[in-house]
Amino acid sequence: MKTAYFLPVLLLSIWCKAQGPYPYTEKGKWGLTDKNKSVLLKPQFDTIDVFRNGYARVESNKKVGLINTNGAVLINPSYTNITNAFQDYTAIARNIKGYQIIDIRNDKPIGGLFTDVLPERSSYAKGSYYFVNKDGKMGIFDAQAGKMQGGKYNQVTGFNDPALDQYALIVAGDTYGVIDVTSGREILKPEYDDIEEVYAGNTVYVAAKKGDDKVFYYDASFHTASPGNVQDKPTSAMPAEGEVLNKKAKDMYIYKLGNDKWRVVLENRETNKYKGLDSTDLNGYTNLEYLSYYPNDKNFPSKIKAVKDGKTGVIDMSGKVLLPFIYDDVHFREDMVGRYAFIETYLDNKKGVVVAASMKELKKPVLKAILDEDHDRNALLVEMPNGQKGYMDKNTGEIFIPGIKE
Repeated sequence: MKTAYFLPVLLLSIWCKAQGPYPYTEKGKWGLTDKNKSVLLKPQFDTIDVFRNGYARVESNKKVGLINTNGAVLINPSYTNITNAFQDYTAIARNIKGYQIIDIRNDKPIGGLFTDVLPERSSYAKGSYYFVNKDGKMGIFDAQAGKMQGGKYNQVTGFNDPALDQYALIVAGDTYGVIDVTSGREILKPEYDDIEEVYAGNTVYVAAKKGDDKVFYYDASFHTASPGNVQDKPTSAMPAEGEVLNKKAKDMYIYKLGNDKWRVVLENRETNKYKGLDSTDLNGYTNLEYLSYYPNDKNFPSKIKAVKDGKTGVIDMSGKVLLPFIYDDVHFREDMVGRYAFIETYLDNKKGVVVAASMKELKKPVLKAILDEDHDRNALLVEMPNGQKGYMDKNTGEIFIPGIKE
């Protein structure tokens, strides 16, 4: 069955946790407010990105800067891009000349201009380290000390397994080695034909190869090891024999019988010879549409959009009214991983919110649009009829836009 999912927008992302205050718009520009609807940062930017580690990118006239959760502008929008986790007060900034590592406490570059800076392995317990390319050679830049480590390799890349985070693979010419990122010390000199991660069960090892028949194994601390039988990937748990992989083989299906008569059936379609498990005949509805079916939901496992006498409501499989027939339309929406779901109600070209888990109205139809969901802020990103955008608390329905009139 089809489900309407939240669409990704610039302000929201599932790869990191949103933190801090609430962005909102006024006359098309973004600013910041807090839970008391006090203005922390007057609307002035074209966009405000998600907060990460207390910082967020902002954009103005296609230039990027940086702010903190207090609304202070740390880096004025002057770069083409700013990336990184913003830990240890550093960030990667790009301009037309190249890349710089910026101290975000004073908006000053550290270590000059680089051809490229890779952020994948930029955060360690002992400081910030970057894989950098300068004049065609790669090394590791210690942002805290402001110095280069190595700077003579053709390539520097991190390992995939988290147990090897402190180390990086180095390539010099056609040979491979391993370097300690935090000290710059070569753990394995670049004299091997190949180096790769291998696994014995779920334990990672490093295999260093010389020639066609010599393989040297090391554990995650780079002590010599003899792991025995190894494979490219860790051992994954296989399902037991006879275990059902499709947990939702049973679902709800709706059939139109004619003359405002309908049949709602629970069916198991796991095999070609599916069978009906339960059914209900419903009468007097001009239209029924599937919204959702979750058998583990004890309160409201089935939700059906129903139209009666020109108005729309929500019923369950037995015909019990869950939402009264007062709306122009309703849609079911949830995020991509099932963390939050709601019924979007429509009335007089405005939208409201009913929480799917409780079927209680969170917000009457006063919104222009519900744009997205922010799990970590516990809020929905909404747009008001006047075009303003901001966040609405998922528990109380309060909208965090200064001076907003609903």
